[in-house]
Amino acid sequence: MSFRSNRLKRLSCLSLFVLVQVSWALPVFAQAPTRQLAVPSGAIISPKTGGTGKESKYLEWAPKINAAVSEFKRGRRSAPGKVFAEFWRTDKRNPIPRKFLSEILIGRGNLEQARMVLGSTLRLKRAGEIEPVPLTDWHILAPLKYEGKKSFDAELKPEKEKFNSAAKYTGDGRICRWKKAKGPRVDFRAVLEIEGSGIGYGYCQFIARKAGWVRFGIGSGDGIKLWLNDALIHSNFARRDIGEDQDEVYAWVQRGRNTVRVKESSTGDEFRFYIQIYDELDLPSSKFLDRALAGYKALDRARYDDALESFMEAEAERPGVPEVAVGIAETMLRQENLVAARGWVNRALLDRANSVRGLQVYGEVMLRLRQPLKAFDAFRAAYRSSEYSDEKAFQLWTESAVKARWDLQRGLALLDRSRGFRKAKKKTEAAESLEEARAFLEQTFVGLADLSVYHREGGDRQQAASYGVRAIQKLSPQQVALNCSAEWLLNLVKDLRQTQPEDQASRERILKLVSQVDPTRSDLIRELLAVKPAAGRSAISRKIEALLKKRPESALYKEYTSRLYSAGDYRRCAEICAEGLASGIVSRTLRYRQANALVKVKSYEEAEALYKGLLEEKDYVKRATEALQKLARLPRPQG
Repeated sequence: MSFRSNRLKRLSCLSLFVLVQVSWALPVFAQAPTRQLAVPSGAIISPKTGGTGKESKYLEWAPKINAAVSEFKRGRRSAPGKVFAEFWRTDKRNPIPRKFLSEILIGRGNLEQARMVLGSTLRLKRAGEIEPVPLTDWHILAPLKYEGKKSFDAELKPEKEKFNSAAKYTGDGRICRWKKAKGPRVDFRAVLEIEGSGIGYGYCQFIARKAGWVRFGIGSGDGIKLWLNDALIHSNFARRDIGEDQDEVYAWVQRGRNTVRVKESSTGDEFRFYIQIYDELDLPSSKFLDRALAGYKALDRARYDDALESFMEAEAERPGVPEVAVGIAETMLRQENLVAARGWVNRALLDRANSVRGLQVYGEVMLRLRQPLKAFDAFRAAYRSSEYSDEKAFQLWTESAVKARWDLQRGLALLDRSRGFRKAKKKTEAAESLEEARAFLEQTFVGLADLSVYHREGGDRQQAASYGVRAIQKLSPQQVALNCSAEWLLNLVKDLRQTQPEDQASRERILKLVSQVDPTRSDLIRELLAVKPAAGRSAISRKIEALLKKRPESALYKEYTSRLYSAGDYRRCAEICAEGLASGIVSRTLRYRQANALVKVKSYEEAEALYKGLLEEKDYVKRATEALQKLARLPRPQG
């Protein structure tokens, strides 16, 4: 009985001990995750930027983003801007598009939009504050035979096959095996005791606590490729000395284990690479934008001291942004510091010549410094840069012209307003503004010349020619040389050829003026004027043709082919038209003349193809249609 009782006591104590141990351990088991990740040797990262979409979406975006970043760093903006804007619409919280899109917008002068895209940056670190995670545990293999870009581009065995630390490959004069190496700086020569050029491979893995975006900072002695989870994410065939973060690559990493494979080509100098991961992405500081926008806000409220302080802080934060220089210039203009204002606005216009606000400030400064012609030129440039929509630029231009009693400038302003109405397809308003402008413009050469250009832009060649001839009559040949451009004169020749084809003498007078304005054209024009076409007599000039090949000139090609056609040398006319078009000249006149000449020599199929092409040209539809109808009625050769 005693023995049994003692035994029961011992069992009870043991049960109680087990119960206590189990009850103590229960909270620990309850807190443990249901699925443990097998953590390999190597780095552990915690991406701070995730996403709300499927992983496949971000894997698809990664190569587009890296291509856009590469284009951005080469100085291109339009194509990368479209990519970043599209990605930003997909994922508005992502720092990658916010960073680069805001930079592009700042470069374009859209400060308010850049601030909106940048958003809040209070919880994000700047680039210098983010510590990279080094990739430390590597396997490396080298040297395989180096044959320049051929071997860099070739898919060699170590990149085709799944990684196996026991694998061996036939290398350049030796058997290559994988060997462990410590990173993030990996030197093939030091670890493998090799010399000379070669192709080398590296392999490592790291763990990501969650899926998300990271940035790889890559440096290499020469060319390098990088695969993440067997997908190629970077390739750069280069010859260079190694440096930290020479290449930056954005990538989407998966939760858990990720693999990195590297291929490096060495020409025989450095044979090493350096790779680290930034698991937190940076944004530029918003301080610059905040200060610049505060400056403009204070300026608009006439608080000039506050405006100048804010602009100067923005300039110190990020020197050389044109919009800040314009703000400083305008503030100093309002404070009557004209010399300083001129210096700052000149600085801004050097970098952004089409800044509407900058041109307006420059014009106001020039008015105050009593240089009205420069002021009017600036107001006109500002109005045109705004695509005829900035009412302030127009008012500054017209009001200052009235004060200066300068009717020509009033007329030019009204004519540009008519251009704006015409562009907006407001025909009545355009006609009214044009009529008002004529009263001021028809008395001067400049006014008549601008009216000629205005009608040419609108497709009215008859009026363009009429105003152009009247403008020329206002000047002596010496004044023409001082006041006319060769391009304006050659356009007038074109207008006359289309509207008065029989008046060759008028065209020749203007061509002589072109040779005075631009002596580089004088030899060609002199030879051209010496050709006197007569029916049945060749007008071919080998010298003209040689000069045209050296300097293809649209107006002179047209003049020469016109003379060939008038002389009845249709075959040569068609050939020279074709040569001119092949040289890069874009001319519907040459195409139409070539077609007409081909009809004369009975090359109907070629002519028909040219006429059909002209059916797509608005001004030539009627002529091409009539020509095709006539062509259809012509008898075709049999067989």
